[in-house]
Amino acid sequence: MSLIAHYLHKWKFRLAILIGLFLLWPLQSLVIQTLKADALEPYLIKLPLNLNTEIRSQWEINSDAVIEKVFVTGGFSDWHIDDPYYQLKPQKDEYVYELPVYPGDLEYKLVLFIKDKLEPVWILDPNNPQTSANPWGGTNSILRIADWPKITLISQILTLALIGTFLLFCILEPLLYWLLHQKMPFHRKLVLSNILILVCAQALFLSYQLHLNRQLMKQGLIEIVHGMHLVLNGEGTNFEQLNLQKRLIDDALTKFFLPATTRVDKTQSSLFQITLSDFAVLDKNGQLITLRHRAQNLAIQQSRATQLGFDSTADYFINGMWVNLIPQALTQAKQGQIITASRPSKVKWVETPRTRTAEFLLGYSQFVQPIVYRGQIKGFYAGSIQVKLYGDELLRMLLFQVLLLGGVVLLSSWLFTRVGKLVTEDILKLTKWTQNIVKGNLSQVLTINSQDEIQQLAENFNQMRQSLQNSFNHIEIQNSKLYQEAYFNSLTSLPNRKKLYSDLAEQTITALLVININDFGEFNDFYGIDVGDAALLEVAQRLSPKSPHINLYKTGPDEFVIALSKPESPLVTDSTLSELAHSVYKDICQAPLLIENSEYSISVSIGGAILASCAHQPPDTGAEKQLTSSASQLHRQADLARRFAKKQHIEYCCFNVDMADSEAFEENMRQSRMLAMAAQEQWVVPYIQLIQPLIDAPVKFECLMRIKLPTGEILAPYQFMPAARKSRLYPQLMRCMLTKSMALFRDQPYEFSVNITLDDIAIPQNLEAILALLHNQADACKRLTFELLESEEITNYEAVEHFIKLVKPLGCKIAIDDFGAGYSNFVHLLSLDIDIIKIDGSLIRYLDTDPKAQLLVETIATFAHKMGTKTVAEFVENQQILALLHQYHIDYAQGYLLGKPAATIEHALAIFNQS
Repeated sequence: MSLIAHYLHKWKFRLAILIGLFLLWPLQSLVIQTLKADALEPYLIKLPLNLNTEIRSQWEINSDAVIEKVFVTGGFSDWHIDDPYYQLKPQKDEYVYELPVYPGDLEYKLVLFIKDKLEPVWILDPNNPQTSANPWGGTNSILRIADWPKITLISQILTLALIGTFLLFCILEPLLYWLLHQKMPFHRKLVLSNILILVCAQALFLSYQLHLNRQLMKQGLIEIVHGMHLVLNGEGTNFEQLNLQKRLIDDALTKFFLPATTRVDKTQSSLFQITLSDFAVLDKNGQLITLRHRAQNLAIQQSRATQLGFDSTADYFINGMWVNLIPQALTQAKQGQIITASRPSKVKWVETPRTRTAEFLLGYSQFVQPIVYRGQIKGFYAGSIQVKLYGDELLRMLLFQVLLLGGVVLLSSWLFTRVGKLVTEDILKLTKWTQNIVKGNLSQVLTINSQDEIQQLAENFNQMRQSLQNSFNHIEIQNSKLYQEAYFNSLTSLPNRKKLYSDLAEQTITALLVININDFGEFNDFYGIDVGDAALLEVAQRLSPKSPHINLYKTGPDEFVIALSKPESPLVTDSTLSELAHSVYKDICQAPLLIENSEYSISVSIGGAILASCAHQPPDTGAEKQLTSSASQLHRQADLARRFAKKQHIEYCCFNVDMADSEAFEENMRQSRMLAMAAQEQWVVPYIQLIQPLIDAPVKFECLMRIKLPTGEILAPYQFMPAARKSRLYPQLMRCMLTKSMALFRDQPYEFSVNITLDDIAIPQNLEAILALLHNQADACKRLTFELLESEEITNYEAVEHFIKLVKPLGCKIAIDDFGAGYSNFVHLLSLDIDIIKIDGSLIRYLDTDPKAQLLVETIATFAHKMGTKTVAEFVENQQILALLHQYHIDYAQGYLLGKPAATIEHALAIFNQS
């Protein structure tokens, strides 16, 4: 299956190549036939009746010379002593002659006979620039006609070679792939692969050699036909009137066949070894003029004609042997090439098996050769040859090649067997050595003396073994260092948090004490890192275990852990753990740390946790609340107890289940997920509360954040704001709030305000997002007021000043919200470019009953008016408060008395009008 899958993967590409090669055969034949048809068209020679001045000057012809006749002369035939002069015929204004052309180089000249001049003038064809030097030192015009029969043969051979080679590759490669993946000794694979390759290579070689021998014998046959033509020509045959030359041709053929009355010895090389058994001359229409047979073959041919039902041997050859060959010769006659073929199938059965085998090997036994005279087809030579001699010779050649192949296969198989065993012997050594390497034996040295690539491989393996041995030693050292770095603190050399968790996972620890140095970061900042490191070393020294069952860990920058491991009696009580914690606290905090002759005091918080399975408590102590059932939770719960101790300002606390409010944790997680979804899905909606002017000014609005859940429930800020700030999701909610608020007031004429925190403007990413939104809403910016939540205590003045400088040019106003609830409020008014202050509701709510609040509000209002800053009073809930605000000249009032927050501007205005 793997073999099939391997070749199916490659088959598409190979199939495409194979189809392309098979399409190449008809394509190249079509191209060659097209070019051949064009190339063999007669060449039209033209010469003006009145030669121009240039031609006359070039060939020194007088201007008054009168040309009587023009001839073309040259070597136009290989077979005839032709009249070498062909006269050009005058037509209109020029002499014209259609010169027949044939494959090869055709040299010619034009001969001009001039009136009253004995010697003619020889000139080159003025319309043909190609010339060739002649043996007498001059030049001739030349026509170079492509030898298309030879080109056709070469292209066919190359195409067949490509197809055959690729087919052989497609067959041979999968066989070799399959063979090399069989389970057998390597030397057998080598031998079988060698045999397969040799057989295929020999098949290609035999195919080529057979084709070469066929062509050589075909060339010999052509020479015989040329010799026959010379014999006929020597007897004075008139090829213009072949039909009237039967007796002369018969006499000539008798003279030709007379020397071959006795068979030539098979071992003797002779011209007549290419044995013509039958020869005929046909007219230009393919009709028989005469047919002659060798004396030895006459009776045989008559017998065959009788067996096949022919009237005579002439009928047998014309309508039997050459019935397909003669029409083909008539079609291709103008090419002047010999045409060969084998016997038709209907006459093959009268031949002996030996003759049929010989004809199959040679590929032909019949031929037809056109007789061309002065570009005209005058007739044909046709004949048959005795193929048994050539077939036997080819068969002997093939048998010799097979015997040679057998000898080569035997010798190469024996050699490959020896080589394969030598190679596999060394490979087996390599295999055994690598098995020892896998088992961890790196001391054995591999020795192979083959003086080749395998020895080089063995030497490389030895180097690899040495390298591995060095690497393993180095890795062992590195692992030790890595283990030290991974599991131990570099400053104190104590085990770290990772080692603690590893030991907890082994369940060998029964209880933990977590010791944290209080405010160690400030200690570092105040005294420096060097003193801080020395303090940590001193604390580690004081915490050194005094029992083999107590281990000390350094789990954080300012945190140590004491672990109690299982002794022989694995029982731990809260009292014993408390005593240990008190002892630790006393060791660290009772005496100051002495560092470089200076004393330093520190304090610690300690928390403990006990593993439930290792605890021993009286049943009435409620100890089940102080235990943990999982070793993996032990450190987290001890740290929770430590934080509880620090919060309560006590030195030690032991964990109990009341400290781990899992329901509160789950609620925090639920709220965080809800807020993240609210930011992502745009659940934030602005609720609108009207701000009433107490002076002559239009109304304003404040946008208050709400969250609208998919269920339709509206969440007020107190329901999500604490979780939003702790989960760091508030900036995302605020950007959503600002976007929707600006969209709400985009087409409204009212001023509106939006709350903003220090985090929103101090973090660069948040500030960039806010500024991008403001630049996209330029019109709304001119009516927008940012309310800074002052209750968070403004400390980063640079960030606030930077924000104010960025938004003021856009038209935005700045207000301080909850003014009076924080610290240094008046300093803010002096240092920041503030437009509005909103007096905190804690002052306004009790304004009608609290004289101190009245004094403070009046002071703020007076100060603001002198500074040119507008004031807004929040939480206005009754008429008495509103009257006092008028008395203190407060500019705006906001509260439930004037209108509650509403979902739309129209609703907020309607509520205000009703109030």
